[in-house]
Amino acid sequence: MWVLIEHREGEIEEASLEVLSEARRLACKANLKVSALVLGDSGASFADALSQGGADTIYGVEHPLLQQYTTDGYAGALCELVSTHTPQIFLLGATALGRDLAPRLATRLATSLVSDCTVFDVNAQGVLEMTRPTCGGRVYTTLKGSASSLQIATVRPGVLGLGKPRKGHKADLQALSVELSADTVRTRVLGASKVDRELLDIAESETVLAFGRGLGERVMLPQMEELARLLDASLAGSRASVDEKWLTFDRQIGQTGKTIAPKFIVCCGISGAQQFAMGMRESGFIVAINKDKAAPIFKVADVSVHGDLKEVVPAWIEELQGLQKTGT
Repeated sequence: MWVLIEHREGEIEEASLEVLSEARRLACKANLKVSALVLGDSGASFADALSQGGADTIYGVEHPLLQQYTTDGYAGALCELVSTHTPQIFLLGATALGRDLAPRLATRLATSLVSDCTVFDVNAQGVLEMTRPTCGGRVYTTLKGSASSLQIATVRPGVLGLGKPRKGHKADLQALSVELSADTVRTRVLGASKVDRELLDIAESETVLAFGRGLGERVMLPQMEELARLLDASLAGSRASVDEKWLTFDRQIGQTGKTIAPKFIVCCGISGAQQFAMGMRESGFIVAINKDKAAPIFKVADVSVHGDLKEVVPAWIEELQGLQKTGT
């Protein structure tokens, strides 16, 4: 079982660690080995994290054309590696990279792909059962792989979480080589810049400020934007905030929106019904602000603030601005 490890600026993307953790669980059921595949790097600097995360083997693939992600470079390298080493299962995160890459791999390798999976199972023969939401999240479909062909699937970030680390485990580190030509890579990465938090995909944000119908009126939006700036957070919301046209659909959290798992999330004026809670329950630390003592959001919150957000938010902004001025 192979897992593609995404990394940027010397750090592993958390979505890849989630996939690796799930691969470890599945591999134990099917008596398979888990290999973590690191393109554009030897993998040595990630050895401890990947070993504890579930890898039995770490394949480092160094090549100048793999230093930065390009569709042609990664697709060419992976097709060559998969054809040579014939893994039974190949898992990727359903990130921007994974969504771009996985369909091309499936097409070139003439095999199936099940994308954006949220639940996995596997039998003793290594055949995957993959469950994914369809019809806008109203229906869940389970599809079965085949032992006779490569099974490729992408995993929705923030859904499966991380398992317990295998402390003290040391994976076998191996170097693999690929033949890539600059003539076959049609794009070049000239540079990179940090995405503005307002444009960052909420599924990839470490800090999120979410609000719902409790916002009451559009006039409160500038205050929410200011609080998001002070918290260095991405704005998001419930379905109600999208229905009111306070936010666009790509900012919606929930069963019919996006599933996220930021390290820190603040929920303002959101009741926390099941549809919304399913989309953020794996968040690291949850703060909820609501004037309804019986709001379901308080059942999942780490810190509950019972109060009117129209009073709480301005006070919080004032406090943060004061800390910012003093450099605290």
